[in-house]
Amino acid sequence: MEYRRTIPSFTKIKGLLVLFLLFSFSTIKADYINLIQADLCETIIEIYIEDGAIRAQLEIGEEDYKWFSDVIPAAYFEGGYEGEVDAARLSHFLNNQFVIKADSRILKGKIELIEQRNRIPRASLYTGIADSTLMNKKIVYVEVSYELKKSSARIDIVPPIQEGYTTTMANIGFIVYHNTIPVNDLRYLSTEVTLFLNWEDPWYSYFTNKNISRHHSSSFMSFLYVEPYEVRHEILGRIKDFDYWIDLDYEMDDVISVEEQDSIKQLIADFLVKRNIVEVDGDQPLPIIDRVHFIEVKLSGIQIMEIPKPLPYSSAIIGIIFAFPNEGMPQEVKVNWDMFNDRINMIPSVSVDPAGPLPYDLQPDDDVLIWTNYLKNYQLPTVTEQKVEQASIFLPPITFAFIVLIVLLLSRSGWNFKHLKKWQRTLVIVLIPLAVLVYPFGFEAVIPFMKKRSYAEPEAKQLIDQLLKNTYRAFDFREEGDIYDKLALCNDDQLLQRIYLDTRKSMVIENQGGIEAKVSEITLKEVNEISEVDEGMGYQCNWIVKGEVGHWGHKHQRVNEYNAIIKIRSVDGVWKMYDLEIIEEKRI
Repeated sequence: MEYRRTIPSFTKIKGLLVLFLLFSFSTIKADYINLIQADLCETIIEIYIEDGAIRAQLEIGEEDYKWFSDVIPAAYFEGGYEGEVDAARLSHFLNNQFVIKADSRILKGKIELIEQRNRIPRASLYTGIADSTLMNKKIVYVEVSYELKKSSARIDIVPPIQEGYTTTMANIGFIVYHNTIPVNDLRYLSTEVTLFLNWEDPWYSYFTNKNISRHHSSSFMSFLYVEPYEVRHEILGRIKDFDYWIDLDYEMDDVISVEEQDSIKQLIADFLVKRNIVEVDGDQPLPIIDRVHFIEVKLSGIQIMEIPKPLPYSSAIIGIIFAFPNEGMPQEVKVNWDMFNDRINMIPSVSVDPAGPLPYDLQPDDDVLIWTNYLKNYQLPTVTEQKVEQASIFLPPITFAFIVLIVLLLSRSGWNFKHLKKWQRTLVIVLIPLAVLVYPFGFEAVIPFMKKRSYAEPEAKQLIDQLLKNTYRAFDFREEGDIYDKLALCNDDQLLQRIYLDTRKSMVIENQGGIEAKVSEITLKEVNEISEVDEGMGYQCNWIVKGEVGHWGHKHQRVNEYNAIIKIRSVDGVWKMYDLEIIEEKRI
């Protein structure tokens, strides 16, 4: 069933308005923005629920020592316990200050380790980086183990809550894993929370509080990127859920070995090529399988698994990117999604264009995502030759006429101002400032058969700026031949290969499987002409390149600053860079 989003329901309008406000007030450029900064909490608790056991790791910050006093040694806290073991204090901690229940029964925990150490740095989903002020902060690390019946269906987690209060005074962030699957993103633990376990498929374990969940909670997610010269459809999917359509021959507790992973990648990519058809302006272009990766959902977001390792079948997630090269910007793109079943009845999707992201939920009776080009005043990035202009000279005709008149008057008086008549002296005195005032009213006159060979600083900056922009814009194209053709418009043959290789290398996003950022902004800060150049002109330049790429609902950014000597010369009437000497390149 096809559905156009031009007239959404009132409920969806309210939802989109909320999302719009979230995106508008955020200072971080990302498709998914987590405004919860639980990574900055004083105390962080990670809980691992496995077959027959629960393991809790607490990083207790100094400001929260008083709320966890019965597990803090006196060496670190004045109100802490003394001696090697204080059984009564530790028992009170496990039954009052930090409690885990299974099916309403308090579990008897065992303290495995207590020590002071530095806090683990965690990259925030809000900022994308770890807060440097927390990296060397001292915490008390406590590890507790519990025995657990596999039949247990309900887990309650209770932070330290004083009598008469309903919420804790401690500042706690927490995350829970069920058989390696994160049940929630890092969230605040302010009161008692309840978790229901699904032992048949831990992916579907859940907290009763809907605000405690993980961003990537669906079995499949679809992302449509519409960019100049390319459309991409990107799919994230859990391997186990592909088993509904493909016989993968794994059991829930199986592990996918490293040796098996390439064949699974190819099998799923080949399957998806024939599903979820993408239409671009009414045509169905053949997709290019751009990238296939196993990915991990971490506290810092979605990360490519750079180094292969055995993966639990129940939690392994694969990401597939299909590319569709296109001329310019299309007018309409459709994604026809057909992968639903009894358990999968909603697919979160996002369409992203230069104006930003627009989320939408695909459902069995609303299974076509449609992007329509509503971009107004959008200018398609282009690469153009910078032709060598004719040499010119500025001619101020009125000023010239006044000077001629002054010269005539003075020549007739023997070049003696005093010999002029009174009215002539007055005229000369008036004409001199007038000649200066009307000078700007001249015009540029082209000098026949002479090409421009030098530039004033503002003109040189404009020329270099355009040459750099053209060079980076060439990488908006997908095919290597197209990139080289565009690069050749502004770069001499001897520089092409080095420019191609160095630029591609410089824009690779780390830990994202070799994905390259596309340049979104170039700021030329400084251009200074140098005198010693074998031919053409040379300039010492300083510029900043900002690149970004969106994949799987997140934007990744790369910013580099360069200090280099650029040499240019005229080749067949076109300015081209023929030498580039990088003095300094740094990531900022």
